[in-house]
Amino acid sequence: MKFLCLASILVCLGAPATAQKRAEVQVLEARARRVEEGRIVVDGRVKIGDKPVKGLVIVFDFTSADGDPLTSQKVDVDDDVLVRGEETSFHATTMNPPGAIRYRLRAFDGAERELRIGNAGPFTIE
Repeated sequence: MKFLCLASILVCLGAPATAQKRAEVQVLEARARRVEEGRIVVDGRVKIGDKPVKGLVIVFDFTSADGDPLTSQKVDVDDDVLVRGEETSFHATTMNPPGAIRYRLRAFDGAERELRIGNAGPFTIE
């Protein structure tokens, strides 16, 4: 009886982990820094998950110190089909939103479908 209870508890604990879907895009690195003329340069690398992605778009959501959203900027990373496990880099230059301290990332495909993203931030602007 104890074994049956223990086994059912373990199954219940393991269920949420298997039900959770894997990221379609994984952020490997992201870096933003302020440069002259009131601009921010954002660089990074992402890795594609199990499904191919056509027309990858990365959106940067800039936030204040309190986490309040300030503005969003997007960059088209690649118009081609990115296959499973492929890594690609992105580079964007945007205007420096006043009060922006951090940013988060979101990802979309060419059909504007939001993708699950791993390690989306928040990241600090240097």
